[in-house]
Amino acid sequence: MIVWRLGWRNLWRNSRRSLITISAVGCGYAFLIVLIGLTVGMAGQMLKNGTGLLMGDLQLHHSEYLPERSLYDTIGSDSSNELERLLHQLSLYPQLAGRSPRVYGFGLLSTGENSAGARLMGVDPQVELGVSSFLSGLQAGALDDSVERSLLLGDVLARELEASIGSQVAIVTQAADGSLGNDLFLVSGILHTGLSYLDRSLAVLYLADLQELLALSPDEVHEIAVKIEDPMAADSFAAQLNASENWPADTVAQSWGELAPQLRDYVNLAQGMYGFIIVLIGLFTATGVLNTMMMAVFERSREIGLVAALGMRPLLIVSSILLESLFLGVLGLIVGFGFGAWGMSYLTTQGLDLSRWMGELSMFGTRMDPILKASWGWDYVLWSALGLLLATFFAALFPAVKAARLNPVQALSAPVEG
Repeated sequence: MIVWRLGWRNLWRNSRRSLITISAVGCGYAFLIVLIGLTVGMAGQMLKNGTGLLMGDLQLHHSEYLPERSLYDTIGSDSSNELERLLHQLSLYPQLAGRSPRVYGFGLLSTGENSAGARLMGVDPQVELGVSSFLSGLQAGALDDSVERSLLLGDVLARELEASIGSQVAIVTQAADGSLGNDLFLVSGILHTGLSYLDRSLAVLYLADLQELLALSPDEVHEIAVKIEDPMAADSFAAQLNASENWPADTVAQSWGELAPQLRDYVNLAQGMYGFIIVLIGLFTATGVLNTMMMAVFERSREIGLVAALGMRPLLIVSSILLESLFLGVLGLIVGFGFGAWGMSYLTTQGLDLSRWMGELSMFGTRMDPILKASWGWDYVLWSALGLLLATFFAALFPAVKAARLNPVQALSAPVEG
């Protein structure tokens, strides 16, 4: 108990220096909390936009569908209930949050003298909203089930075709039976996703309308997009689906990490940066603590020599100095957490508005929000605290050992402090 009292009292022998060191540790910890919070928030926003806008957390395809995206490689067939059984099997998994069958095609769209190539996408709007958010980006109108053969156009594609709501668009495409599928559709909405390659190429139709245009049966789809409760568990869920004996042999599940490896690499890079940031700030903190403890040992050399001459064991001398550094670290962490939490309270609610400098920005095939909001990464906050405590401990270890090895005779001959 006496060692604890000595450590606490020695901390305030030079209160000004101790307060400066506590402030340095606190600033380092607050900076870590905010910087890691912004990084976690940015990675989370990219993952949410990358998977939630259109892709989904994982997708199911025919084993040969990707990367060529052949019209003929479908899930299900017109002679079985394979698609219905597959959707039923998916619904049995508790982690499932939504699934949406999709059909894709490529066609030529024309309005009068204007024409453009487009990526055709057939969805069930009510089901799709449970998986993705791209349909919520409608600038005007909606996919109207009261209108026969309605479609949505990306806003850039609509400008190229000089089409607006109510315009008729002719679509010509290759059908699965070898014929040319062609029909007239009515523009019922204009879509804006924020991703230029989608806004200038995407045409969204009802699932049944596109199946009919492509000469596919109602039981044939190219993709089933899946949303789960935890996107970070997509790899394990995809592996679980692929290992299931109840799964069709020619159907594969792929996680967002497989479908968008560049997005996965960024998320992994962001997670790897946390350790680097903690080590870097820890080194700066350790330097400050080392300087403080070295000065403390130097100023108290005579006192340390006296207690050593009176029989105080070297271990107790080391312990008292290490406890002094521990108090420095704990007080610094308390101060730092207070300031860090104050900064995070603003960044998690208001965020940093970067729209003035970046506007709409896309990266790794996903949209970046112009307002960057931080997110608490509590595990990294705890690791940061532990890292800074270890930094203060090891920084004080050298001066503590040095103090324990002082020669009492030489230490007593040192100048008196102050």
